[in-house]
Amino acid sequence: MDTALDFKTYYLEIPELLVSHYPDLNFQNHCYLRIALDNVIGTKWDTQIAKPAYKHLTIDQRKLVISYLSSYVKDKNLLLSHNMISLAYRGKLA
Repeated sequence: MDTALDFKTYYLEIPELLVSHYPDLNFQNHCYLRIALDNVIGTKWDTQIAKPAYKHLTIDQRKLVISYLSSYVKDKNLLLSHNMISLAYRGKLA
């Protein structure tokens, strides 16, 4: 994953895989990106970096986003935990 093209490919493909992998969650592809990005940035990501995120992340942030997205495929508990953190950043928890 040394090039921006490789990163963009993974960045776009893994969320699509997650949509089909977890049909019970009823998340759209952008939900998985939000979850990973918020957890990488440590807050509501779009208040810290410009859109589209994949063009404005550092190399280390890009690697961590891909790592999180890839981990979600194997670890639903991590995904759900990161989702709760993301929702808290966004003030969406009751």
